Amino acid sequence: MSNWNSQHLDDGLALRYLDGELPARKGRQVRRHLEACWQCRAEIEALETTVADCMRYRKQVLASRLPEPPQAWVDLSRGFDRIDSELSAEPFWKRFAHLPPSLVWSSGAAAMAVLVCAVWYQLREAPSVQAAVLLKKAVAAAENRPITPRRYRIRTHSAAVTRVAGVSKSAEAPLPAAMAAMFADAHYNGVDPLSARSYAGWRDQLSEKRDEVTTGENAYEIRTSTESGDVASATLRLRANDLLPLEGKLEFRNQDFIEFTDLTEAPDLHDGSPVATLGESPVRPAEPSRPAAIAPGSSASISDELQVLSALHGIGADLGDPVEVRLSSGHVEVSGVGVSPERQRQIRSAVESLPHVEVAFSDPGAAPASVQATTPEPAPAFSGTTSGQTAKLQTRLEQQLGGRAELERFSSRVLDWNEAAMARAYALRALAQRFPAGEDSNLSTNDRTVLRQMTREHIDALEVHIRGMESVLAPVLTALGASTAAQPQPAGSSAWQLSAEQVFRSSRRVEVLLSQLLGVASGEKPSADLPTNLLAALRELRANLDECKGLVGQ
Repeated sequence: MSNWNSQHLDDGLALRYLDGELPARKGRQVRRHLEACWQCRAEIEALETTVADCMRYRKQVLASRLPEPPQAWVDLSRGFDRIDSELSAEPFWKRFAHLPPSLVWSSGAAAMAVLVCAVWYQLREAPSVQAAVLLKKAVAAAENRPITPRRYRIRTHSAAVTRVAGVSKSAEAPLPAAMAAMFADAHYNGVDPLSARSYAGWRDQLSEKRDEVTTGENAYEIRTSTESGDVASATLRLRANDLLPLEGKLEFRNQDFIEFTDLTEAPDLHDGSPVATLGESPVRPAEPSRPAAIAPGSSASISDELQVLSALHGIGADLGDPVEVRLSSGHVEVSGVGVSPERQRQIRSAVESLPHVEVAFSDPGAAPASVQATTPEPAPAFSGTTSGQTAKLQTRLEQQLGGRAELERFSSRVLDWNEAAMARAYALRALAQRFPAGEDSNLSTNDRTVLRQMTREHIDALEVHIRGMESVLAPVLTALGASTAAQPQPAGSSAWQLSAEQVFRSSRRVEVLLSQLLGVASGEKPSADLPTNLLAALRELRANLDECKGLVGQ
């Protein structure tokens, strides 16, 4: 669990647990930990004993009536009133005449020293206090925020990888060995770098530090400098309204750096409400400037990049392969980590004949133990009424399909469809982010044709998978009591890129609900009307897909 160090509860978390202030999910995590850890159980029991002793003291000692004093307290107010009246009649500066000269000078020097120290402390410590308070609030906000998938990029001078946080399953390759070593040298959490907890953990272990906090229109930025260690400074940018980390950077003394940038705001997948309509184009990955207007020649252009993407699309390398394509330093760079030798050969064969292309694959190597794992910790399994609700759904499904073996075959078939559909949804969304609404007008007519062709192929393939899932799931969901809702209306996007984002969000909602139905999800309580919600999500996805298809054809 991420809420205690060295696999044991800290005092703050233990007190919140005893006071009943933890969210239900965190409380379940703590209870499960206490069942397995005798040391934490002993500390909790000792803490309970201490609290009980304090309550007993307050009740038996402080609340009891103390004996009356032997005589009444002397009223000193009259003497103070006399002294105040005498001093008020004399000017302030004349009072120093009654003091010895040495005392006058020492008092003035002491007052000046106190003033200087107060100003110095205020100027020096205020930013550190602000930074600590901001980070503490951001960590608390992250604990109370629903766990939703977030896509972010980690970039160095020589490599860039994309990660997805907040999911219980990931097919991502380990970090490149050089990148993992940089995180280890910085003593920074490379598994979840874009988080307030990781930044606070790095900051807290510094022996000396200097903080700066700046407030922008919609964000706070914390910058921490230090004279010790390999990292000279680090920054973390937090969104103002909910303290969600947006980007961060570690700057090393040897001029190296590590940047981590949020690429997209994750959709809300944990309730049955419709996905909200987007009001702006999808967030694009942070990357060097794209010389769209440069004609093909000595320097690579956006047209060259599109040719590379089309070639990778032709061999299916845009459907989950750990391959990165970016326009940088006058060429199109194709890189990847953990790609098999055979797949590397296929990719090289597809793109090396194209102009201005550089291919650079890396072996993942053996990452240090502290940063080697890239899959987020799975959420806890259901407990109590939640596990009973899941078991009840499984029993009904088994009875409906005709036995355990049939249920397993059904689940395998549907999950395969869903996996293929999600690969298409991610690829479609990646194109929308790389060529957002408005910027695709910079493309030539031929390039726009190539882009629309790739987009249509992803949409057509996704449509096949969704219709297959719906044809198999709809009868089963109806038999489980799903009600037939009205045909959902698409979001009404103005461009195919915005509609593609809606398609992705709808696909993720279907994936979450489907995982809950088949019992392969953990950590979230299925809704009481899960069959109806899943059937509605499938139809909403199909409606958004039809809208996107129409916009691409315009």
